[in-house]
Amino acid sequence: MANRGKPFEEMIIHTNQNYKLKGIAVVEKVPTDWQIIRGGKGKIVHAFPTQKSIVDFIGLTAGTPLAFDAKSTRNKTSFPLGNIEEHQIEFLKYWKAQLGLAFFLIHFTIHSTTYFLTLEQLLDFMKSETRKSIPLSYFETACPKVLNRGIYILDYISVLKKGGNGNHA
Repeated sequence: MANRGKPFEEMIIHTNQNYKLKGIAVVEKVPTDWQIIRGGKGKIVHAFPTQKSIVDFIGLTAGTPLAFDAKSTRNKTSFPLGNIEEHQIEFLKYWKAQLGLAFFLIHFTIHSTTYFLTLEQLLDFMKSETRKSIPLSYFETACPKVLNRGIYILDYISVLKKGGNGNHA
C-alpha cells in the first residue's frame, strides 16, 4: 500500500491490536522487505520492495485463517481495479482453496467509508463486467460497510461473523 493509505492501514493495525487483546483474533501486518540505496553520508536516496508482497494482513480468528489486502482510493465514484495486483488475487485464490477466508477492505477516503469485498465478489465482478473500476454504487448495494465499533475502529470481524457475503452489516 502506498503512503497515501497509511492512515487506513493504521486504523486496521489498531483494530487488530484490540482484537488480540480481547482474544477475538490474531492478525498481523505482513512485512515487506525493502532494498535501500544510500548516497553520500549514508543518506537514503532510493528504496524499493525486493519482491512482490502477497497481501497486507494474515491471521486467525476462531480457528479459521484469514488473509486480506487493504486498499484505499481518493476516487469519489469508483474503485480502480488496477489497484489490485494479479499476484494478490492469485495468492488469495490459493488461500481460499486451503479453506482460509480471503477478502479485501476497500476504503473510500473522500467518503470516510470502508467496505468488505470478498474474493468471490471481486472475481464475479471481473468476470461479468468490462469496466476497469468498481462503481461506488456496487459497494453500496453488494458489500457490507465496515463500521467503527468503539475500540474496533474498523470492525471487519463482525462482518465475517455475519458471513461476509454481501449482506449489509
